[in-house]
Amino acid sequence: MSYEANTDLEAAPAPGAPNSLFGWLVDGLNAAGSVVIAIVMLLMCADVLLRDLANRPLDGVAELVASSIVVIVFLQLPGTLRHGRMSRADLFIDPFIQRRPRAGKRLRALFSLAGVLACSIIAYATWPLLARAWSDSEFFGVEGVFTFPTWPMRAVVLLGAALAAVQYVLLAIQDLKEAR
Repeated sequence: MSYEANTDLEAAPAPGAPNSLFGWLVDGLNAAGSVVIAIVMLLMCADVLLRDLANRPLDGVAELVASSIVVIVFLQLPGTLRHGRMSRADLFIDPFIQRRPRAGKRLRALFSLAGVLACSIIAYATWPLLARAWSDSEFFGVEGVFTFPTWPMRAVVLLGAALAAVQYVLLAIQDLKEAR
């Protein structure tokens, strides 16, 4: 659970990874996101092959791929944060932490709290959309050709955003402890 660069794939896992139920959950969702990526790749390849060889494209591939991108992002967001692989601009914060470690860690904790706020807003805004999708049986696609329910995608967004908010809280706590 660290922001520090972690690109040595041969190195042993971080001392605390995944040593908790939360860690296992986040890493499991990350793995599920990778499985969705593999399924999407197979689906697109099958669609291209069937389109070219048999002139019979698969119905709904465009809709499934579009919605799966959102699913993949929110399945993998908490794990990306947990393992310090979130894209960020290090041009300012890393040199600042090197020069003034306590102030730098506090500033990074403040950034994490902004992440908590952003992810909490996403989760809060998704809840009514999930409830409506469930109660109204909302579907994506073209009726009579290919449809699928929207509620699973909305549930993944809610879960991923909520877990990312929790992960940001943990990162802020870690930085504040290190700043002491």
